[in-house]
Amino acid sequence: MSGEAHGPLLLGITGGIGVGKSEFARILSTEFGAPLIDADQLGHAALEVGTTTHDALAARFGDEILQAGGGLSRPHLARIVFNDPGALDDLNRIVHPWILERIERRRASLKASGYVGIILLDAALLLDWKEELDLDGVVVITAPRPVRIERLLGRGVSADEAERRMDAQRADDEWAPDADWIVSNDGDLDELARKAKALWAEVCARWNCPPVPSEWEQGGL
Repeated sequence: MSGEAHGPLLLGITGGIGVGKSEFARILSTEFGAPLIDADQLGHAALEVGTTTHDALAARFGDEILQAGGGLSRPHLARIVFNDPGALDDLNRIVHPWILERIERRRASLKASGYVGIILLDAALLLDWKEELDLDGVVVITAPRPVRIERLLGRGVSADEAERRMDAQRADDEWAPDADWIVSNDGDLDELARKAKALWAEVCARWNCPPVPSEWEQGGL
């Protein structure tokens, strides 16, 4: 991972479900104007009718995951894969190459436009994609398991389902070895925002970040 600005720099933000990594990435993007690539949004797009991934998933999992009109039921698909490691492997095999290709397209587009700053990549499976992604740095967001469960309950996920989803991911102690920065999100949003700003200052001190031109801010290119 690089300590010299060669632009654009790719800063990955990751962590287990319920740690608040996407909120952290959103704060950085909003506060500092860095372009944000959201792998979860790309995952949603991969399930849309008309994509090759949609057709491959329908063929693998059958009509039971299809809604009226042909769309995929994400909750139904999630229930299947988080209770069957083989099914989860098949889902990942189908969807991940599609997501990775679009991450690289976005990165290449920003580079071609002359952007030399930081690109944020919010991805739960970031550490599984290290060989495919030329990352310049990794931020791991952590939170105590009870806090994560409470957050998931607030999203309407049952306690049992929350436990299953967490258990399907890396164990808590398997995230830190790959991190350049670790941020503990065990407080409220104001505290998380303070930690995000402190982290950005550390990153920019290490990488000598150039300012972000307005045309590249979130919602721009």
